[in-house]
Amino acid sequence: MNNILRIFITGMLALSLFSCEKTLEMEPTNQVDASTSIKTPADAQIMINGIVRSMSSADYYGRNFILYGDTKGGDMTIPSQGRGNDGLYTFNHSATNGSYSVYWSQIYFSLLQVNNLLKNIEQLEAGGATGYNSYKGQALTIRAIMYFDLVRLYGKSYDLDKNAYGVPNILTPLNSSAQPLRNTVNENYNQVLSDLKAAAPLLAKTKSNGFVNYYGNLAMQARVYLYMKDNPNA
Repeated sequence: MNNILRIFITGMLALSLFSCEKTLEMEPTNQVDASTSIKTPADAQIMINGIVRSMSSADYYGRNFILYGDTKGGDMTIPSQGRGNDGLYTFNHSATNGSYSVYWSQIYFSLLQVNNLLKNIEQLEAGGATGYNSYKGQALTIRAIMYFDLVRLYGKSYDLDKNAYGVPNILTPLNSSAQPLRNTVNENYNQVLSDLKAAAPLLAKTKSNGFVNYYGNLAMQARVYLYMKDNPNA
């Protein structure tokens, strides 16, 4: 056996002695199991930060969503093509071409994070944990805001036909193969109001430094009732 082959075999044997199953199966440091990711109120705050960050995507509040009404309503002029919302301004879109599905996918992605947080909090509170009221209230209010946005994009106006198809009310984390059916516009609005009313007593009535508080929740309730043409409640 020549020296090179002998050295190679010796090296491979040495490596095999140092291999360790535990080392090879270490959990990644940049992600955790969603079902156990929340263990303390501080963890819940971090997840709220992440949810708000996902809502600031260019496909949602970061750009496209806040431009939608202007581009479709004629209050905005697009002098040249290539800015991302051209098809909305020119009404050059359909179910199969330029469908602008990013609104749907981005908002439901954010909703998945909210539902994961609420599920974690529910499990912790069932075990006797406390200190999560504010985060639960924020998550419920945020979920209501996102469903309010979705039903206005994908459903008819409440006063036009509240029994028309709206969007699926997804309140728990789903697996990738799930195919939920659409709820009605009325069911969507009822869910929005249910979340807002459940959240209100959990929220602080003081300044919240950019996060959802009690008065922000009430303002959202007023806006929802306004879209329902329920002026006394609004």
